[in-house]
Amino acid sequence: MKTLAENPLLALRWLLLLGMAVIFTAANSYFPAAGNIFALGESFALLGLVALGLALTILAGEFDLSGGAMVAVSGLIMLKCGADNAVLGLLAALAFGGLVGLFNGIVTLKLGVSSLVTTLGVMILLSGFAVWLEGGQAINFENYDLTDAFNMDWFGVLSPRSVITIVLFVVTGLMLAFTRMGRDIIAAGSHRKAAGMAGADVRGAVVTTFVLSGLFAALAGALLAITLGRASSTFGANLLLQGASAAILGGVALSGGVGRPFGVAIGVLVLAVLNNGLGLIGASSPAILLLNGGVLLIAVLAGGAPATWLRARLA
Repeated sequence: MKTLAENPLLALRWLLLLGMAVIFTAANSYFPAAGNIFALGESFALLGLVALGLALTILAGEFDLSGGAMVAVSGLIMLKCGADNAVLGLLAALAFGGLVGLFNGIVTLKLGVSSLVTTLGVMILLSGFAVWLEGGQAINFENYDLTDAFNMDWFGVLSPRSVITIVLFVVTGLMLAFTRMGRDIIAAGSHRKAAGMAGADVRGAVVTTFVLSGLFAALAGALLAITLGRASSTFGANLLLQGASAAILGGVALSGGVGRPFGVAIGVLVLAVLNNGLGLIGASSPAILLLNGGVLLIAVLAGGAPATWLRARLA
């Protein structure tokens, strides 16, 4: 009962997932097929990494708007630097993502600039950089063996990308729960001044979240480029809004300090299942966007007074 009291909407999110699965299965028999579950895992891998990084910055009381643009840039860097050596390309993409995240954190803390303003500027710079890297045409990856390897299914329904993403969610959850850095991140978002007075490494925690956000987005872009065998400046265009939606759906409070990776994973799954199922039944793009917004709005409203009422009854 304690877990339910602390997370009163957790069961409702699971019920939402189950309800959507039942509805979409009834509407289209392909929904529960192994091939479609594999596709859901691919969607989870892309959106999940961006949402996880964004959620960490929100937990620390900040916000990172550059994740979507980072996906595009890191994919292009991966293929440009990894044409002859995929490991070199991956390392270059991750290094770039980590450095951009470090820059975001330092500027936000040292100059006292709002993270929204800082990362908005970085997002615009990255978008322009992606167009310049692309040079007017998408870049293709000719390491077909590696692309085929990343498109293989494990256990019939999982891909290497989805497995990597699941592992990172678990590791991040353990970090937040059992390490000092994790506690400092939550403390920084809960009450930064008091946390600093209590001895928490607030600055280190905030910078760490930005670095991790950059790394996760860069990894998402690099793995996407490998899997598709191509990269483009348009990749990641809608990921920021979807990532924020997934984080909020997963119970991450925009005020900071509240939320966990497990909840974010559920939020990502809700959006992935919703978009996948609507696509299978032939819903139009405007209808999909409308329903995405409706689900997010319901989650935000349910997280207010109804959640407070439910906590009081379960406490």
